[in-house]
Amino acid sequence: MFKLITDTGADLTHDQIIEYGLEILPLGVIIDNEEFLDGETIQPKDVYDAMRQGKTPKTFQIEASRIEHCFRQHLEAGLPFLYLAFSGELSGTYQTAVMVGEMLKEEYPDSTFKILDTRTASVGQALFVKTVAEYSQEHTYEETVAYAASLVGKIRHLFTVESLEYLMRGGRVSKASAFIGDLLTILPLLTVEDGKLVPIEKVRGHKKVMRRMVEWTVESKPLVENGDFFIGHGDDLEKAEQFEKMVREHLEPKHITKTLVGSAIGAHTGPGLLVIAYFEA
Repeated sequence: MFKLITDTGADLTHDQIIEYGLEILPLGVIIDNEEFLDGETIQPKDVYDAMRQGKTPKTFQIEASRIEHCFRQHLEAGLPFLYLAFSGELSGTYQTAVMVGEMLKEEYPDSTFKILDTRTASVGQALFVKTVAEYSQEHTYEETVAYAASLVGKIRHLFTVESLEYLMRGGRVSKASAFIGDLLTILPLLTVEDGKLVPIEKVRGHKKVMRRMVEWTVESKPLVENGDFFIGHGDDLEKAEQFEKMVREHLEPKHITKTLVGSAIGAHTGPGLLVIAYFEA
């Protein structure tokens, strides 16, 4: 018996968290100088509503003390665990967890645990965690750790935003770029490579950028047909459902999970975010 741990960088559904018995560590959100814990003292919908009201949320990594408390309770129980962490390129949480783990290893030299940088985020991390969780149900701890390590770098993320305004507020793009982009409805199409956000292209128009996301997905058709997909949205279920319909018109997925993108990502991308994740290798 062993425990799987992840964090709110993974946009899993509540039912999936319960089904797989996952333990979730909360990333932090700051609004009007008040600190909240994602999924505990604040919900994603609250963050999106605050952004619509003109507020600019900030995020912070999981505190070392919270990680230590989580790890220690399993170590004291003699329970091996695997922590599947939010990309170390997007948050300091992974490095903090490694530091805490090294400290605890000295105190519990015979303990068994692994801290893995998934190099993913949002629904990509959710797909990663769900896949490992399903595998773990019929395999040993050692097999599960090896399997999880083999998945790193194999998930494709594609996402876009409703408006560049929110990226501008967070300093991701300049005011001038955001103004021109919104004026002409020029939207970025981005992916995640080696854990980092990477722009692919700029597309004019909301419908066209959704079509381009489908086209990119269809290019991987031999790899993704009958596969598992996650579609995430920034408090816009109607858009997610429309996008799911477009995907199903071109592919025959085994399963699609639609989920609300959490505060960790949503605080930087804003309402209207759309993201898809699937295994590409």
